[in-house]
Amino acid sequence: MKTFINLKLFLLSIILFNIQGIILNPQQNNLYAQNPNLFDNTWYFVTGELDGEIFFLPPEEHLIEVTFNSEEIYLCYPSCDECYSNNVVINANSFIVSETEPWIVLIGLCNPPQNDFIGTHNSVYFYSHVNSKNPFNYIIEPVDDYLQLTVTNVEGDFAIYNSVLLTTPEFDNSSFGFYPNPVDETLNIKNNFNQPVDVSIYNVNGKNLKSYTINEKLETININDLNSGLYFVIFKNEAGESLLKRFIKK
Repeated sequence: MKTFINLKLFLLSIILFNIQGIILNPQQNNLYAQNPNLFDNTWYFVTGELDGEIFFLPPEEHLIEVTFNSEEIYLCYPSCDECYSNNVVINANSFIVSETEPWIVLIGLCNPPQNDFIGTHNSVYFYSHVNSKNPFNYIIEPVDDYLQLTVTNVEGDFAIYNSVLLTTPEFDNSSFGFYPNPVDETLNIKNNFNQPVDVSIYNVNGKNLKSYTINEKLETININDLNSGLYFVIFKNEAGESLLKRFIKK
């Protein structure tokens, strides 16, 4: 009987010890609350917002990759072999970058255009190499057949990443078409690019007469107010690529 009571007291002491450890060491126990998808994927940057300005996925040769393990975060730019890393404490939906350790930089061979992308993206995470924008919230959500990660800093800036590298559609003359041509009042624009595109109409003197952003596969533009003659349409995607087409107003 005495042995049985001692065993119960022993088990109770173990339980109390574990509870005390959870209370006194919450960061250590966050390991069990972390989302495993955060560590199991390489996250490819898609778009973000910094100081109220949206910035987009750079051209293909300027990929941005973010990875996590249980203790570190890596911001990597494989096109020029440059990476930034720091220690991190992660729980179920937020993380804190070390406030005592500076970001470690693996210097690559980056050119000025790449440095612009790197600087903008890094600014979501830190002011300088020793001042991070803590704390960060993160959300992982399913999108079609892949996952999407959104990281938001204390100031409300955010960056969005996909768990797969989505192919960028070709931006060429087959991406767009319009009809009728010549046109009288309404110009129908067919968007085969499947991404938002800025559209600007110019006259032969180079004056910008109309500007739109098209999101749908088929958009209509009223050009009834234009004089008869030749006009140019410039399509510009989020990566900065441009295409020029022509139409005639009756």
